[in-house]
Amino acid sequence: MEKDKMVKEHLLKMAKMFHNFCIEHDIKYYMIGGTLLGAVRHKGFIPWDDDMDFGVMREDYEKLKKIHNEIPEGYSLNFYEINRDFQYGFCKLYDENTTYIERLYDDAAVGGVYIDIFPIDDIGDDLLKAQKLAKKIDFRKKIVASIYAKGKRSSTIKTVGVKLLSLLPKSTAWFSWVYNCIEKYKGTQSKYVLNVYGIYKEKEIAERRVLGTPKLYDFEDTQLYGVENADEYLTKIYGDYMTPPPEDKRGGHSISYIDFNMPYKKYRKSGKQPENQERCN
Repeated sequence: MEKDKMVKEHLLKMAKMFHNFCIEHDIKYYMIGGTLLGAVRHKGFIPWDDDMDFGVMREDYEKLKKIHNEIPEGYSLNFYEINRDFQYGFCKLYDENTTYIERLYDDAAVGGVYIDIFPIDDIGDDLLKAQKLAKKIDFRKKIVASIYAKGKRSSTIKTVGVKLLSLLPKSTAWFSWVYNCIEKYKGTQSKYVLNVYGIYKEKEIAERRVLGTPKLYDFEDTQLYGVENADEYLTKIYGDYMTPPPEDKRGGHSISYIDFNMPYKKYRKSGKQPENQERCN
């Protein structure tokens, strides 16, 4: 069985577990980004994609973190507040029985096959102010990424800047620094909300009504919740989202190593170094 198909099988199994867990604990979630696009355009995964993204409103996101120990055996919810080595400002749900390594510049992130779970935060009732805040947040995210990242950049100045920033102490407080930009809006039920760690920057700003009440969409052989007004949401991010991009614009994550039978914690203890070639076991 080819690697991509096996990854998607694991992801779908995890998504079903997450869906059931959220229903059991009264947590509302949404498929977002490419996962929602896949549901609408392909009734499942985008054929060349290899991940899944979900968004959870901040109140439910905090609830999810509080009950992370109740996640079914074989899976774990990981986030920076409980793991000082975690290099992301959002949650990742890991399959504990797998090893999945992707490249972050010239560094490698070792974990299990995962789905991403992003907090959706209030960002006020004024769109112009929200857009300015999004730019400020993006600047802070770049600073934090440079503290953790390694390797050369597109210019000598950027490479030197990254090297200098990498000398700063690595601390989970940096991720909180990013979110501090919108702390005053927390719990306000504002008109506009933002996926702070979404990759589309200002396009991640959405009216709360667009996300609305979670709506079920067909996804492969199951149904998962997505945003209520999918057309408006997807059009803002992708434009003509029903037309697939050209082949040279299609691609998934930079997988360096994958083993479906090796628990990633066991892999870490083994002292192995991530290999450059892809592996599928």
